[in-house]
Amino acid sequence: MSSSTSDTGPAQRPKLKVFQGREAPEPVIRGWASFMALPTSAQQGFMELLTVTVTESDEGAIHRAIQAFSEGQALDVEAVGAALAATQTLLRQAAALNLEGADFVQDLQELSGEDTRTPRIMASRYGPLKERVRETLLLQTLADHGKVLVDLDWRVDRVTSSDRLAGPEATVVLLSLTLQDAGGMERVSVQLTPQSVKLLQGFCNRFSGSN
Repeated sequence: MSSSTSDTGPAQRPKLKVFQGREAPEPVIRGWASFMALPTSAQQGFMELLTVTVTESDEGAIHRAIQAFSEGQALDVEAVGAALAATQTLLRQAAALNLEGADFVQDLQELSGEDTRTPRIMASRYGPLKERVRETLLLQTLADHGKVLVDLDWRVDRVTSSDRLAGPEATVVLLSLTLQDAGGMERVSVQLTPQSVKLLQGFCNRFSGSN
């Protein structure tokens, strides 16, 4: 008597565009499976968690957000953490490559098998989240080589007199700039005279709406 056996070996991991045609890492596959296992209502809430953490660099803040979401949804913290890590990786990789939405959805479907619901939920936020991630990546790229303006505050002062000046009061704008580089953040304050304000306004008008 003879018999035959079939040795299929380990399941082959899907090759995805977000990884430039390479196989998806095992943690991404497991994390995506954890995301698919969430109830639909929890998946919708999970997308809010992804939205607020995808560009967050503070690991403590991310951990607290995971805990709060897990407790609120009565979910396992480790499963939620694995799902978040996987979806962040997929989104960040896709954003870095400026992957088209259709290609991103195709990758998600490769991971999802017959489940079409989960890729649609993820894809519904792809456009805005991709832009947020790309803005963050651009900022990090520039900050590696110099200072980047990331925020500003201002107030208007009036100078009535000084040991150098008398007469009608003058309007001065105090502008505090928040700058970021590879070493962190710093604030620099500058004072703008009316002429300086006109120079700055002309500059902004020139580049308004440019990409």
